[in-house]
Parts: sequence; C-alpha cells; structure tokens
Amino acid sequence: MHGLTAVFALLGSAAFVLLAAGPDDPQPSPDLTAEAVVRVQVEALSANDTPSPDAGIATAFRFASPGNRAATGPLERFARMVKGPVYRDMIDATSADYGRVVVEGDRAALRVALGHADGRRAVYVFALSRQRGGACDGCWLTDGVERREPALNGLTRS
Repeated sequence: MHGLTAVFALLGSAAFVLLAAGPDDPQPSPDLTAEAVVRVQVEALSANDTPSPDAGIATAFRFASPGNRAATGPLERFARMVKGPVYRDMIDATSADYGRVVVEGDRAALRVALGHADGRRAVYVFALSRQRGGACDGCWLTDGVERREPALNGLTRS
C-alpha cells in the first residue's frame, strides 16, 4: 500500500443522518476543506463540555462519515470510545499543531499533535473522504482517527 491507502480502513456504508444541533453548532458543509473539518473537531473536543456536557464529542460525531458512524455509533457508544484510553487525549487539549494536509482525489489525511496543561502530548492522524451523494454530498467527513506515538527530539519512538 502507498499514500493514503495505508491510512484508510474500509468501514462499509450506512445512511447518514444529521444529529440534532443548535443553529450555532458546526455542521458538515461542502464549503469546508478537509483541514477545516479536522480543525472543527479538534477545537470542539478541546472544549468538550462547552456549551453542554460532551458537546464536543457530539460535534465530532456529526463530522464522522457514514461508515465511521456505523462502526462507532450510536453517539453514546462513540462517546465511550472517545473517553477511552486511545482517544481521551483528544479531550480538553490546550494546544494543537497541525501538519500538512495530504489530499489524493476524494481522500485526505492530516496529522495533529495535541498538548495538555500537564505536559501530556498525543498525536493523531485523521483520515477523511469527500462524500458522494446523500445529505452530505461534497462534504469532507472523517473515516477514522489513528493514534500515533509522538516524536521525541525529531525522532520517532520505536
């Protein structure tokens, strides 16, 4: 495998249903780039309980692709997963360093390094795809997120 193919796991298809959200809550839109979609999710998770408990997790779930939602949903199950050991460092991060987005056709990947006030760091790679058809036609949505080891002094842990 090469390029983005190595980042993606095919998750099957499911109908996409938008979650109920307030008028100010971010929504998938064909106007958002892949990078903007990742930033929306990271920023929402960084303030997870604003304006209500787990609002950030709900935002991240709204930007999940149909296949991702089928594999990780419903929202309550998704929330448990995000609060689990692999993804909990996405919640309440105090800093985010975004890598360069890599786009190949209708697929994209973006690496994000998150920092916390207590010195913890976590690195995640978001894999996205541009949707074709349905309620989110033309929208970039997240197919999956993979945790990676943070680099140490420019070297990757082995």
